[in-house]
Amino acid sequence: MKRLLLLLLSFSFLLSGQNIGSQSYKIDLVNVVNDRVKVTVDASFSQIGNSISGFYNFHFPSTIPGTYASLDYGRFIKDFKAYDKYGELLTVTNKKNSFEIKGKPNRIEYWVEDTFDAKIRKNKVFEPAGTNNQQDQNFLINAAGYFGFFEGKEDLPVSLEITNSPRLFGISAMKNYLEKGVQVFGASNYHHFLDCPIMISRADTTSFILGGAKVTISVFSESGRELSSKIYDEVEESMIAIEKFLDGDLPVDNYAFIFYIKDYTEFEGLFSGKSISIGKILKAIRQLLGKGFGALEHGNSSVYYLPDFGGNSVLNMIKDVCIHEFFHILTPLGLHSEEIGNFDYITPKMSKHLWLYEGVTEYFAGLSQVQGGVISADQYIQKILRGKIKRSERFPNKRMSFTEMSENVLDNPYKKQYGQVYERGALIGALLDIRILELTKGNKSLKDVVLELRDKYGPKKSFKDSDIISEFVSIVNPQLQEFFDQYVTGKEDLPINEYLNKVGLIYNPLFKGKVIVDPLDYNNVKRFRSPLAEYYIIKKVGKKEFVGFKQGDKINKNYKKLLKTNFGFPDEGVIINLDVERDGETIQLPYKVMMKEGSIRYFLRELRNPSQSQQMLRALWLKSELKE
Repeated sequence: MKRLLLLLLSFSFLLSGQNIGSQSYKIDLVNVVNDRVKVTVDASFSQIGNSISGFYNFHFPSTIPGTYASLDYGRFIKDFKAYDKYGELLTVTNKKNSFEIKGKPNRIEYWVEDTFDAKIRKNKVFEPAGTNNQQDQNFLINAAGYFGFFEGKEDLPVSLEITNSPRLFGISAMKNYLEKGVQVFGASNYHHFLDCPIMISRADTTSFILGGAKVTISVFSESGRELSSKIYDEVEESMIAIEKFLDGDLPVDNYAFIFYIKDYTEFEGLFSGKSISIGKILKAIRQLLGKGFGALEHGNSSVYYLPDFGGNSVLNMIKDVCIHEFFHILTPLGLHSEEIGNFDYITPKMSKHLWLYEGVTEYFAGLSQVQGGVISADQYIQKILRGKIKRSERFPNKRMSFTEMSENVLDNPYKKQYGQVYERGALIGALLDIRILELTKGNKSLKDVVLELRDKYGPKKSFKDSDIISEFVSIVNPQLQEFFDQYVTGKEDLPINEYLNKVGLIYNPLFKGKVIVDPLDYNNVKRFRSPLAEYYIIKKVGKKEFVGFKQGDKINKNYKKLLKTNFGFPDEGVIINLDVERDGETIQLPYKVMMKEGSIRYFLRELRNPSQSQQMLRALWLKSELKE
């Protein structure tokens, strides 16, 4: 008890002390006016200095790390006023994301309009990076949208006092304490402040320990559903796999998953396959159009903005996105360039290495699950890897290299290709991993290299953007330079078939020959599937139908998994039993495999008789053996 009290008193002094270099903010979440929140900035701290020109610039970020888009938070600041030490109003000039103050300010006041309700199209703020002012319900505080900074003072410590309703509480990875109804947060500097979003709402939290770190799941659901424990159940196995992948060593002491769940339960029929009117479908489209569903990573937290269509719909989409965001504790938290470590919020400069920050992160997200036994090797190859191959084809690598796209991602035409960090970027990670394993004869993997560089740099030390590739090469083998020259900084096609063949796989962009007959596509039936539903519904059956379907039958969309094997297709004449829901019961209909001449794009399968070296490299890569 004494120790806890001493810590709180010390922390309180550090946060509340004035004129010691602390940038101090206060917000009032009780007296919200038209969804606007008032912010008060104490500008009396001594380190503000004396401007020779007599002007002081107070800036709001034009963007923040991880978004790779122009956000212009200054648009949401209203009625900005600055006062001198005598309480006199100073002249202020608004310059886009900056406010130029004539005379030395002692106090600043302004109102913040939230981004969730903003009717804007150009440079729309991605919701996980946005702000929400919902009185007595929810406040999502991404600091960039609320709090500006004095030019050149980003490295000073920060304190934030929040006056709030006693029914609500703030969750953040930032240190905080509660005193007389005021919740006080403290950050080491402005960068740290922006890296720790806060969500204030009624408590729906679940915490657990992972790799020595305390992990908290905090959820605000518009429908009122309590989901934090269900989300934990959904991600538990995957989190354990990540812990194993990182050898039980997480580079953070605490981590916060922050979820804002948007209520769309009235459209549940879109998922269940139930009859739903055209009017309701159009209403759903109008409400969903332009919404920025997804997530944004931070050093030791991540923010999620996801739709809830009822049932398990929101839970079904959570696992993959959580794994990806959590893996950002490696990059860019523990391994990043100066462009990120010393981020310029006014005129940001982008790093060349999105292949590392996003691509390798996305690759590790899938790899950890197959190595941890959450999914099978075949599931990884056919669902995840094949999907990356298919979608990476759209990247115009003949017109721009991946590093060129990364460095210019805020501008056209490069920003249109940002989504490729999750596709081509992840594929680069997979092929790079295979090449590293090959060159080191299995002694090192891509994970080993990343962890070695993380230990060298860590969260507080940045590498030079121009040096990181050469550091990868020096750790592995001089021959690795060719990979980067051709496929990362260069514009050559990725050697997908060549590299996958090293691990016993065959890839054919367009296979032509005998292919299996799909009993739903090449049968005398008419079927229907709502875009979000899990089932195909048989609407009409013709006389030449050969499986035994009846009108109203429901077939799970995953039936296609039965139509292939690790090596291609089942043999002609083999019986496949299809699960069919009919009149509320599940029955099985036998399909005798038929073949026809045809073609398949992005055909990926295992070699029937891989060499010993192929099997060994495959085992090192996926930590699994080839199936018999």
